[in-house]
Order: sequence, then structure tokens, then C-alpha cells
Amino acid sequence: MTAPNENDNRRVNPLTRSISFFLSSTVGVVLMLLAVQFVTGALLVFYYVPSVDHAHTTVSFVEKVVSSGSWLRSLHHYGSILLPLFIFLHLVRLLSAEAYNYRKVSWVATVLLLALVMAGGGTGYSLPWDARAFFSTRVAEGLMGGLPFVGRMARLWLLGGSDISTLTLSRFFALHVLVTPFLILLVVAWRFDDLRTCREALVKNSVVAGIVFLLLAVWCVKYHAPLGPAITEVSAEYLPRPGGQFLWLYQSLKYLPGGLGSIVGVVVPGLGLLMLLTLPWLDRISFANRSQHFVGGLILSLAAIWIVTMTTTSVLADRRDLRIRQQLAKQQVEEDVFFNSPFQSGLLGVSSNVQAGANSSGAPRVYLEFCANCHGQHGEGARQGTLRFPALLGVGAKPQRTVNDIMKLLDNPLAYGIQPPMRSFADKLNEDEKRTIAEWIVKL
Repeated sequence: MTAPNENDNRRVNPLTRSISFFLSSTVGVVLMLLAVQFVTGALLVFYYVPSVDHAHTTVSFVEKVVSSGSWLRSLHHYGSILLPLFIFLHLVRLLSAEAYNYRKVSWVATVLLLALVMAGGGTGYSLPWDARAFFSTRVAEGLMGGLPFVGRMARLWLLGGSDISTLTLSRFFALHVLVTPFLILLVVAWRFDDLRTCREALVKNSVVAGIVFLLLAVWCVKYHAPLGPAITEVSAEYLPRPGGQFLWLYQSLKYLPGGLGSIVGVVVPGLGLLMLLTLPWLDRISFANRSQHFVGGLILSLAAIWIVTMTTTSVLADRRDLRIRQQLAKQQVEEDVFFNSPFQSGLLGVSSNVQAGANSSGAPRVYLEFCANCHGQHGEGARQGTLRFPALLGVGAKPQRTVNDIMKLLDNPLAYGIQPPMRSFADKLNEDEKRTIAEWIVKL
């Protein structure tokens, strides 16, 4: 008689009910985060060029020029960190309900989804092609190359050749944008067939998912996704650090030499996922009969302990080392300065024109030298810190903005009602240079 009473007490325990309610709602959060990944990814891909020459530039363009581009990219970035966490929590929920016996489709689909999401995060992390992305690609190269028997071929296939190049980035792009999403959609469609009878649960899930999305959206307004310097500009002092979802692997590899790192970083997680996939049929093995719950719980517990311990160790190690802490702080300041500076580096295939004296819109060299930092290389306007400088498009149609007016305005902006930070160029430009700028502006 005592067991039922204890169960009744657990049911009325507010903390237990809250945890149970949260875990039971994880499927809705997972579906919401998947939708966020697909929608934001589809929008970002319109601007992205998978080339080592242009990848970083196009991501910078999204961050600085595209309307709401920084927010969309932040949603995509931070959503990719939350997604495996909530899939893992959903797997814990399924384990507690012994879904591996009664809802095998849900169990197998969730395990497959966790593997695919982690693969998607790994391939997507290299796409911005900043210093972090480059060094993470080097780590992936080392992990594949260190695998026993198949290491050499796995490395060649991953890189698309003998070294990292545009082919490597294109391969990661294809895996991230085409292959992985297609497989995820197949798994979700298969999983959803098992959810059609759970309409009430989905309504409850949608409420929690909406709250999580609201929190994520607000977070992304305040904190933009990281973007380090281009690999061509990185200094020898730069300390690359991976995203939060990969800190555990980064820290683990510090303790593992050579091929052992490949085994622990690739083979061991793969075997763990394989055992979880086969868990529904484990009871058919005589020595494993009635041990499914123990095996599943052991794998998930060890994974959680490993990930949390290594992630915490990595964060604390950086904070305790004064030199590393100062360098990381310096990098963060430099990154903030980069985000607040106007977009002007390597404007998508026109850098050679800039060197020759004009961009694809015909901007003269003198304009590019003296005006483009504030008003953009195409006259589209730019931002410096908290200041937003106006676009010059259509200026020639305004009153008192003829060629002669603009030349006089360059000499004395205050006379035309334009306040600082606009300054006089009377002692910096000659008459021909001012006329060249003015004639180009009125044609915009």
C-alpha cells in the first residue's frame, strides 16, 4: 500500500509536475527550433557564396547591410545550439516513458534526429569562414584523418582534395544546405506520423514552444552571432574557440593524443548513438533482457556528464588563465568594433574595380577614398558605431543639390544645414575632385 501513496505524493509535488510538464513539451520546442533553422537558413542562403574568397564577405554583408540580417543570423546560430539540447531532453523524456518498447518509431526517429542535427551543426560552423570556422575545419580534418583504416579516404572526401580549399567549403555547404535538411525532413515526416493522435499534447507543446521562441528572439536582439576576423587577417596571437555545443569536444581533444582523439571524438559518440538506435530490440538478447532502461539511462547519463564536465572545464580554464582571458577580451573588443564599422571590405567581386578607381556603380576613386566609409561604396549609406550615415541615392532630385551645390556643400556643410560629423573638404579636395564626386552623386 505504501507504493501507491508515494506515487500520489510525487504527482502532487509541484517541482516534479513542472519538470514533467517541461519534458513533455520538448517535442514542440524541437519542431519550433527546426522551423527556425529552415526558415532562417533559407533566407541566409540567398546571400551566401561558398567560396574561400567571398564567404566571409557575404556573411559580413548579411550582418551589416541586409535588413534584420544580423537578427536572422543570430536566430540561426543560437537556434543550432539549443536544438541538440532539446532533442536530448526529449530523448530523456522518451526513455522515462519507456518509449523504446511502446513507441519505437518515436525513439528511433529522435535518435536519428539528434545525430543529423549534430552533423548539421558541424558542417554549418565552417561556413562563415572566419578564423573560428577555419580552425574548426582543421579539427574536423584531423578527426577524420586519424580514424583507423578509413582515415586517409575520409579526410580526402571531407576536404574534396588534399588540402582545405573552396571545394572543402562547397562540400560543407552542400552537406549543410542540401543533404542534412533533406534527411531531417524525412525523419520528421516519419516521426510526425506517430504524433497525429496527440493533438492535445501538440497544443500544449505550442504554448511552451512560443515562450521559448520569444526568449530566443529577445536574446538575439541583444546578442549577435559571433563572427571573427577573416582567416587572411588573423594574427598569430588569435585564440580560436568553438561554439558552446562543441566546447566539450575541444576540451576533450586536449587530453587525447593523435588517433585516440579521433576514436573518442568520432567512434565513441557513433557507437553510443548506434546502441541507442538498437535499444528497442535489445531485449531480444538473452543477457540484455530487461536491461534496456539501464543501458539507455547509462548512455545518456555518461554523455551528459561528459559534455557538462568538459564544457565547464574549458570555460573555467580560459577564465583562470590571465593571458588567455586578456586575449579573449581583446578579441571580443575587436569583434565589436568590426560589427560597428561600415561594410566596405571586398564588396562581392568588385575589389579589382575598386583598385582600378571605380566600383560596379562607377564610383570614382576620390569618392571611395573620402566618402565611401560614411556613405557606402554605392552611396547606399553606412554605419559607424552608433551613427547611421544617410544614403546618397536620389540626392540630385532634392532642392539645392545640383553639381555646383554639392561642390559648395563639400567646402562648407554648415551652410547647407548639414551638421557634424560631416566635415569640410575645402583643404582636402581640389576643384576637379569635388566636381567628380558631385557629378557622380547627382547621377545616382
